[in-house]
Amino acid sequence: MQKHTSGLFGLFKPLKETPQDIRWSAHIDLRYGSYPRNLLDISIPQVAPTMASTGGAVILFIHGGIWMYGDKKNRPTFLDAFRDRFTVASMNHRYIDENTRLADLVDDVSAAIAYIQEFCSQHTVDAKKLIIMGHSSGAHLSMLYAYKHHKTAPIPVAFCVSMAGPTDLSDITFVYSFKKLGWLKLFYQVAEKATGYHPQEGDITDEGYSETGRRLLSAISPITFVTSDSPPTIIVHDAADKIVPYANSAILNSVFNVYGIDHCFIALYSGVGHYLGAKSIKTGPMRGAARYDKTVEARVVKAMNDYIEKYCG
Repeated sequence: MQKHTSGLFGLFKPLKETPQDIRWSAHIDLRYGSYPRNLLDISIPQVAPTMASTGGAVILFIHGGIWMYGDKKNRPTFLDAFRDRFTVASMNHRYIDENTRLADLVDDVSAAIAYIQEFCSQHTVDAKKLIIMGHSSGAHLSMLYAYKHHKTAPIPVAFCVSMAGPTDLSDITFVYSFKKLGWLKLFYQVAEKATGYHPQEGDITDEGYSETGRRLLSAISPITFVTSDSPPTIIVHDAADKIVPYANSAILNSVFNVYGIDHCFIALYSGVGHYLGAKSIKTGPMRGAARYDKTVEARVVKAMNDYIEKYCG
């Protein structure tokens, strides 16, 4: 078990009765399933239970990497701003391949949350509310799980945080984006691995998708499962994103407006792009963690604190 001092980065004011030198314990590479990549990192505040369980909230971060790359170490450094008050977890999931579909990755998320619930119970830590978040494909998995399973989740979903996450994979602007990047072949490969269906000629074209293509991609799109009782969501997206179309988040924002779902759309026009200005830390104990653009970090942390106060007590 490793111990780290907290890093607040000046992004929020801690509870007045909370000492500045609070520490947390970090539990690394906990196995939540039978597959090699079924691993979790969990940190627990080193404070009295009534303090550690502020609202009983648990934060789970899912890394990005087009569902085929990435690692739980690629967590945002700004999550350290919450470790003094909340249980914070970062998970690995299986990668999609010829035998692993996107639905299997959602099963991994479900298994990880069940493990976190049991882990918290064993450590006498409340786990009453789940804040599920991610970047890119990790944000997609966070939303897909929350919108499909919030009623049956082992830990009830308080809200989601999507950082540049795909919301509608059937959006034809994906084809345009990947074509401009010279990644169109990759887009077809990802679609095939995610759905298990080999695209036929005409299934995905510049003009749109065939009925089969649209049906399969819609079935793995978070926006498909939005209803009037979907969890609140913080949406973060930059208009200069060349990988996940900004239109994806703008459409989700509109759908939330129609359904009357509480949400916060952090629309960025600063040119930080898909990675939101993130830079990976190369050395030290936080090696691999991502430090996002300072303005992005400040806005996300503020929005999360507002939603924590509103939905977690």
